Amino acid sequence: MEDTFPTPYYAVSVTTSALREDVMYRVMTEKVIELAQSQPGFLYFDWVSEEVSQFVTYWQSKEHATAWIDHTMMRRTLSVGNQCWFDQYRLKLIEVLQEDISVNQTSWEQRGRFPVIQTERGILKLLDTEDTELLLRYVNAQKEHLAPWEPQRNDDYYTQETCYLRIKEMRKDFIEDRGCVLCLLNPEQDKMIAYSNYSQFVRGVSQSCFLGYSIAAEEQGKGLMHECLRYGIEYISKELNIDRIQACYMPRNKRSAAVLEKLEFEREGVARNYLKINNQWEDHILTALTLR
Repeated sequence: MEDTFPTPYYAVSVTTSALREDVMYRVMTEKVIELAQSQPGFLYFDWVSEEVSQFVTYWQSKEHATAWIDHTMMRRTLSVGNQCWFDQYRLKLIEVLQEDISVNQTSWEQRGRFPVIQTERGILKLLDTEDTELLLRYVNAQKEHLAPWEPQRNDDYYTQETCYLRIKEMRKDFIEDRGCVLCLLNPEQDKMIAYSNYSQFVRGVSQSCFLGYSIAAEEQGKGLMHECLRYGIEYISKELNIDRIQACYMPRNKRSAAVLEKLEFEREGVARNYLKINNQWEDHILTALTLR
């Protein structure tokens, strides 16, 4: 937020106790933000959602801020939240008398904060919210192709709103060192080709993660999945210091087995009825790549 506003202006701050269930709370907060942005006198908002959440909206006048505090939807969300997502909240009306803003003109992307990697035939990157349409087209175009290999999805999974929220979650997980999703785009960056998810980062004595991946049906057999994972593994290892990557596949998924074998993943065992895929419990072959 780089804009400056004449002081005094006002803030409505909501700080919660530890969140019991943060996913639905985040979804509801997104809706509340959209509502706040449509209200008279709205200026901007801040939102931090970790173990506890702090959500602050800023308003032109005390009257606008008070109207937001008393808004039916605001009060209803806090009431539901107190029952479902947190045990208590602290609601404050704050007068902003002075502020100083310092702006670094170099963006995170320009400084390499989020990965953007040139491969032989494309761009491997952590998606931005501006890439929502690319993810939306990918999940819908590949719906039937990926159905036999993924958990059963409901209709909401294929909506623009869900894709937008997924990308926000990807970026939050990266910032918080919980995971890294790298998507392979064509050189023009107007089509998504493949998806790779390095998740469940474990630090300390483990330095490990889990890998999941998919590729568009029409791009199979060209070595693009191997290219996506080869560059991704190099980044995860060298830049994020992850040196054990675990991956699994169903025994009948010969293509996935071949991709992992070419990357030198080693078979470590079989997990019976390991994951519920397409509404069926499936055995999985467990593999790992150790780079120590």
